Amino acid sequence: MSWFYRISFYRRIQVALVLFLIIPLLLITGLSYFANKQANEENVRTHMKGIIGILANDLSKTANDITYTANQYSALQTNSLFTNLRELKDMRAFADFATYKAYAALNENAALHTGKLSLAQINVFYVNRVYYPIVGSLREYEVARLRENAQFEHLSVDEAATGIVRWFRAERGTGYGDVFKAPYYLFLKKTVYDPYRNDTLGTLFVGIPAAYFDNLFRNAGSGIVSLYEGDGNLLAGMAESTSALSAGPRDGWMRERIEVPGTSWTLTYDLELSTAIGDVTQRFWYLLMAVCIVLFVFLFISVVIAKGLNRPIHRLMRVAAQYGEGNSSVRYNIKGQDEISLLGGSINQMLDNINALIRKVEEEQEEKRTIELYALFSQIRPHFLLNTLNSIKCNLAVEGDQVHSETIDSLMALLRAHLRVHEPIALAEECRLLGQYVSIMRMRNRLNVELNIELPERLQSMLVPRLLLQPLVENSIIHGFSRSTRSPRIDVTVEESAGLVRIRIADNGRGIGAEQAAELNRILSGEGQQTGERGVGLYNVMRRTKLTFGATAEFVVGPGEPEGFVACLIIPWHHEEGGGRSDDQSDVDR
Repeated sequence: MSWFYRISFYRRIQVALVLFLIIPLLLITGLSYFANKQANEENVRTHMKGIIGILANDLSKTANDITYTANQYSALQTNSLFTNLRELKDMRAFADFATYKAYAALNENAALHTGKLSLAQINVFYVNRVYYPIVGSLREYEVARLRENAQFEHLSVDEAATGIVRWFRAERGTGYGDVFKAPYYLFLKKTVYDPYRNDTLGTLFVGIPAAYFDNLFRNAGSGIVSLYEGDGNLLAGMAESTSALSAGPRDGWMRERIEVPGTSWTLTYDLELSTAIGDVTQRFWYLLMAVCIVLFVFLFISVVIAKGLNRPIHRLMRVAAQYGEGNSSVRYNIKGQDEISLLGGSINQMLDNINALIRKVEEEQEEKRTIELYALFSQIRPHFLLNTLNSIKCNLAVEGDQVHSETIDSLMALLRAHLRVHEPIALAEECRLLGQYVSIMRMRNRLNVELNIELPERLQSMLVPRLLLQPLVENSIIHGFSRSTRSPRIDVTVEESAGLVRIRIADNGRGIGAEQAAELNRILSGEGQQTGERGVGLYNVMRRTKLTFGATAEFVVGPGEPEGFVACLIIPWHHEEGGGRSDDQSDVDR
């Protein structure tokens, strides 16, 4: 076997496939043919048993229905039908109204008993003992035509007294002529016996047409289905059915037989053996030819494909080696759309991603160093500023300049808020920061702005992002009061209803028009595109609100009534014991 390891890898695959796949496949195919042939024959026999069992049950049910109908024509049944039969036993015509009344009552009762049989197109008729048709659609001359066949005569009194019923087959050519249209009928004959007068009253005939058996036996598919009487005579079947029941099937055929429950009938199902296993033999030869063709095609194509695989694989190996040596610009030259080309494209994409990740890591490391330096510096600078401002505030307070001292105190509060802007704050504390901000802006702009805040007590503990409302108040002062305004005023109103908190900030400044408000609302809702620095403060308020309280939070702006500008925040909120919080506030708390 040393030669096996001296050949190329794809040659080993070819040899292995021939030795361990093709040859075993041929052996298995031959063995499976004989096994499948036997198994298929058993499956066909099982299938035949199932079909013939179903047919036998249908025949038994039909025979039982017919027998039940025939048994109604008996003195043992507690109904008026037997009385009517006795009254009409010698009728040849309607002698009086009483005779007609008995005739009508008899046909009405008969229709009730034979209604189910009519669904299967079964022919039912009754003749009295003088062979006058009482029930059914036959006429007197047609009954006379039937009597040419002795099987349509009454049973003798002795036979009728036993309650026996007879089954017989009658054919159109020899049994009933043109009275019926079906090629043949399977008739049940029952002569009604009067035990009180030891006499016969008439005979009931129930005929099953050939069409019933044709439709029933057609369900068996291929094969021959035949129905025989207990003496072996044919009762019903197909064109190929034999007139007498043979001891076994014909040569080259299979047979299944069953006794029909509740009758003396025997049902047989004959199927030609070639029908059962012919497909298996044919498939075997087709499969053998297909295996040989596939073997030839496989050997030819494998040689061509294997040669096409080796070259691009070696090129991929060279690309990987050069990249490992530090040549980050090397790439695989893609030709075509085969699997190797797709693999080469994936490798090129992977190398690009690696280069991008390397650049990103380098940039992140540089940014991290910058941030760390800035963080170290920012830890020193705010404390220095706060301490300096605090010293100035104390000096001013000592010197009696209470106004400027309070202004510096407000500035320090705002500075502390900016340093902790990432932390949430109670709504009451946020409103206090608004007052301190307005105090600073009064001094800075020399503008006597009046700030009114209406905050219910139960909403004072509600947590909101720090400095959420300050940009809105700043917007009113800078843009609303940029021109001279008499008695400038800003109203902050907080209300709660239906699980929503509405924070409304309104001013009496110059305001905005309806079109400008609609454009701002489109930008705030994400439908419009922000250009330049216009509306940056409002947009940031909207983003912080939605990030904190979820997508259900809203922020809308509009003109005031009768003048000014109105901004409204609508926030979902549920009050809880020990302080309220928003539904989405858990992230802010952390």
